[in-house]
Amino acid sequence: MQTLMWCNGNRLTCAQLDRGLQFGDGHFTTLTREQGQLRWWPAHWQRLQEASRRLAMQLPSESEVLACLAQIDAPDSVIKIIITRGDGGRGYGFPDDIKANWYVTVADLPECKQQSLNCGIAELTLARSPVFAGLKTLNRLEQVMLSHERQQRGVDELLVCDSLGNLIEATSSNVFLRINDEWHTPSLAQAGVAGVVRQQIIASQPLGSVQESDLPQSRITAIEQAFLTNSVLGLRPLAQIGDHKLPEQQLPKALTSWWES
Repeated sequence: MQTLMWCNGNRLTCAQLDRGLQFGDGHFTTLTREQGQLRWWPAHWQRLQEASRRLAMQLPSESEVLACLAQIDAPDSVIKIIITRGDGGRGYGFPDDIKANWYVTVADLPECKQQSLNCGIAELTLARSPVFAGLKTLNRLEQVMLSHERQQRGVDELLVCDSLGNLIEATSSNVFLRINDEWHTPSLAQAGVAGVVRQQIIASQPLGSVQESDLPQSRITAIEQAFLTNSVLGLRPLAQIGDHKLPEQQLPKALTSWWES
């Protein structure tokens, strides 16, 4: 049975409509290709596997995806891989054998700048949802509105809390904080996205041991040093969070050496 549909006032005819578009029923990862090499591919593939497992969603084989990525001519690029549950009808339910759709997009690799950022504290808070916490699903409306808030306020970035007032992340990055000479990153057990760079820093320990902690907003004034992590934007140090100016506003040297190695 065909579904009638209109797009921008023009009538279309289609058998089904991708559930990623209908319901945000999917997930994605974004990675870089630098000098022809995929950076941290095993970690990105593991992220896709974990999300598909937790969302009870099919996943193409790694060889299929790598064969597609091999067609990319640009040696330096940003690659986004999107997995959706597949095509579906009007209702939320789906059959067990529904076949996933997957998409790959390619864009230019931006220049990563490491100037210290002035951050505000977002007014919008993140919903706590342990079922989806850590996953990078297609449901990014919170981040869309956070990006809009950042633009309206004219700050470099925003740190975001959950609905209980715990620091979680920035608009599209994870955050690391030094308090009393100990490094922390917010726990993502209830909200937020577990980024690949965050995982690599915790595992590789260029800063030594990092604690995954519940960090209430009240601890901002105790922060001595902080930086953001993102697979595309790299490592970005913070100069100020709200009214609190950080005593140390540069990246740790050990971290910079690790990133460049």
